Amino acid sequence: MTQETSDKKWFDQLVMELRLRQVHGSAIGDTVASARELLGDTGQRAEEAFGPARDYAAALELPAAPKHDWIRTALWPSLLGLLAFLLFNQAVVSWTRSELLLVSPAQAAFLATPVVLVALLPFYLDAVVRRIRVCVALAAACAVAGILSAVVTPTNQAEAWLSMDPLPWVVGSALVMVALSITNAVRSSRPGSADDVTDPLSGTADGTGTGARLMVQVTDWLFPLLALAMLGLALSFR
Repeated sequence: MTQETSDKKWFDQLVMELRLRQVHGSAIGDTVASARELLGDTGQRAEEAFGPARDYAAALELPAAPKHDWIRTALWPSLLGLLAFLLFNQAVVSWTRSELLLVSPAQAAFLATPVVLVALLPFYLDAVVRRIRVCVALAAACAVAGILSAVVTPTNQAEAWLSMDPLPWVVGSALVMVALSITNAVRSSRPGSADDVTDPLSGTADGTGTGARLMVQVTDWLFPLLALAMLGLALSFR
């Protein structure tokens, strides 16, 4: 492995570790720039000069957001959006077929699985970020839960735990998703809201290109976009 490749991997890991510690983007940029400057002067590899990136990040005392601030600002809104999307998916199929929304206990349990997994994310976020297998396993568990919820959907009212008019749930969940997306879009449009890693020498920040901005907008409107796709799918198979 060349020194350039080795150092790039080390710096990528350093940025990830500092992000996990909620360090501000400007402080990460300063740290990376200082480390690169030192390596340029000494000719050493990053691993030789600073040790493992994880240990180096842990040893630094840098300005950071409150440890669990992201739970309030990111996790809970995402969790509410996911719950609204799952409710929309269940209700829109019944609505397009002019049927009652039927729910069984097993179906509700499978639908709750992704919500519970996301709610518990703070307990295993490090494992998700550092181990791709954990991320794949979580995605697979959510997908399987979704399939099983469809399998156990009641076919008549006698099998159902609850039977409801689907229209209020379609409208209510859609409004929740749109309201959350508008809130996220307004928040992400504010200067400095992204907390990008900024190079102190050039003043440029990562994630400020057209592609990055488009990705932020798509992320802000992800659940409504998926809901529209689900609505189209439900209408095509009614």
